[in-house]
Formats: sequence, C-alpha cells, structure tokens
Amino acid sequence: MTEAAILVASHSTQAGQKIIEVTLNAPKSLNALSAEMINILLAQLPLWESDPSVAAVVMRGMGDRSFCAGGDIRHLYQAMQRGEIEHGQDFFNLEYSLIVVMHSMQTPLLVWGQGYVIGGGMGLLQGAGLRIATHSSRLIMPEVSIGLFPDVGASFFLQKVPDGLGLFLGLTGAAVNGTDARKLNLVDALLADSDYSVLLQQLQNLKKQTNTEHLKSIQNLVQNLESKANNAPSSNISPHKQSIINALAAQDLNTVFANLQKLKGLSKWLDKAIETMENGSPTSLHLTFRQLRQAPQDLVQGFVQEYVLAVNSTRKGEFQEGVRALLIDKDHQPKWRYSKVKDVPLAWLEGFYQRHKIMKPDFEV
Repeated sequence: MTEAAILVASHSTQAGQKIIEVTLNAPKSLNALSAEMINILLAQLPLWESDPSVAAVVMRGMGDRSFCAGGDIRHLYQAMQRGEIEHGQDFFNLEYSLIVVMHSMQTPLLVWGQGYVIGGGMGLLQGAGLRIATHSSRLIMPEVSIGLFPDVGASFFLQKVPDGLGLFLGLTGAAVNGTDARKLNLVDALLADSDYSVLLQQLQNLKKQTNTEHLKSIQNLVQNLESKANNAPSSNISPHKQSIINALAAQDLNTVFANLQKLKGLSKWLDKAIETMENGSPTSLHLTFRQLRQAPQDLVQGFVQEYVLAVNSTRKGEFQEGVRALLIDKDHQPKWRYSKVKDVPLAWLEGFYQRHKIMKPDFEV
C-alpha cells in the first residue's frame, strides 16, 4: 500500500478547538515537494483557514533529517526529458500558488524547519506566520547549481536579510545553520530539536481567542522555549560578516564575484560557499544578482517575475543541464551555455524576462 504524501492529525485544545498537524511524508526523498503534496495542501489550507474551530496549523517533515528538500526537480527533469516541456510551467504555477496562499493565511501557521530546509522548503518556511529553526537546521538556496535562481519568494525574503547578505546566500548557496538563520531574520525562533513534542503539547493549552491573539500567545510560548534551548550551533557567518558585506558593495556582478573569490581560505564553510558560486551557472548568477538588486517590492509581483524566470529557465536548457550534472549523471561537470560570468550577454539575459507563450499563473491578480 502506498503511504499518503501528506499526513494530517487533529489535536484538541482545552478550549475545544483544534491544532492541525501537517506532515510532509516522503522521507526517502528528504520530503521533497511533489505536485501531489502541493495539490493536497492547496485544497486543505483554505478549508482550515475558514474553519473557526482551527486554532493553528503546524507543518513539519517526516523524520528528523529534513523538513523539505525542495521541489521534486528530479521528477520535473524526467517529465521534460519525455518531451513534456510545459510540465515546468505547471509545476511552478502550483508551487508558487501554494506559497502565496500560505503568506495570506490569517490562521496561525507554524513551520518546524528541522534538518534540511532547501529551495522549495525555504519557500514553505518563509510562508509561515511563525518560522522555527532547530539546532539541526540547514537552510539552503542552492538554485545556481542547477541552472535556476533563488525562487519561491526569495526575491522578497532574501531582500529582507540584513546588510544585503541575502545576495551572498543567493549567489553562493551557502548552508545557513539555525543560529545564523536567526541572526539573518530568516526564522522567528531557534529551538532544540527535542522541543517539538513540548511545543505541540503547549499549543493544546491555548485559550479560545482571535487569530491575532492566538498568534501572540504562540509567539510568547515559543519565545519561552527558545530562552531555555541550550547548545545552539556556533555562527558560521559572524567571523566573516564584514568581509562579505564589503565584497558585496560593488554595483556589478563581475566585481562582486571577484571580491568574493578573494575571501577563499578564511574558513571551510566560506570556501564551500564560494566554490558553489564558482561552479554555478553564470546565467543563474546574473539572474540572481538582478533579481535581488531590482526585484519588485510587492510579494505577489515578485512571485510573478520569478514564475516567468523559472519557466524560461526550463525552456532555455540551463535547468535541465544543471539537474543532469548534479542529480542524474552526478558527474558535477555541467556544460553551461556560457562558461564565465563576464561572457554572458545582456540580450541572452533579457530573454528570461519575456512572457511569450507563458500562461498567466493562478496567483496573479
């Protein structure tokens, strides 16, 4: 028997309401987000939102290794290899629609970001009213490695990272631990992995209140748990923060790229991030730079722009080549359209912003 892609449990509160616990149930793929999962959540979230008996929704991943390792890009690649070119358009429409719905929810929505929170998983985390990291969290936006760019709302949430460091995360795919996620305003709380059961139990003690009052009560109990959480990981970014900020100060990608390369040797963590940038798609690096320096400030319009860029990325071949090299053949030798950042022509990049034969996404007003 095939197990359900999404598990749902209802926990009664002392006030006679419900805490809905949602579990992404694909542990073999680190809970990668499939179209089936997305469709289930798109159907259920509005129902919980309109149900006055629902006090809060909690989303987590099955197992302790990963909340969500992003969209199921392997399946997307395979569909496109079969000639189903528009599968990418359909998938991004679904995925982005879900995250827009999450951002709009008034019912308190908590995401428990334990373990890997990658790509689409970051989109889900950032869509929550209360974003929780744990001591095992690894938040990563690695899209430049697969010929894509930081999407799922990254044009919105990475711009909010203090000191312009969101650009560093987007260009390098740097793995951010829970401590750094808290410092960079990517999460609202950092808890111990073992706090989940305690949190769920305490949520069941909520009094019957308005959504706003519920959220405030939940924030208070989470802050209380956070104050007791010991042994948080050490910051990776703090020792190099000012050097990175200085490297990002340039106004063009070529200079920023060269500046970041000069930081190699400062730490293994930073070296890995810079090597990811060096091996990433030069096209993706340009799209990322422009996206995070010039993206719309409106959330939905940002998603619309990301949608157009994502669909064109799948149509122009960079995405397929990146996935092939990283996940299919695993030779880690992608043959990018342009091999160096300085060689990417403006006319090529402008083509990614064209909406020719791209359907209007469901979330666009």
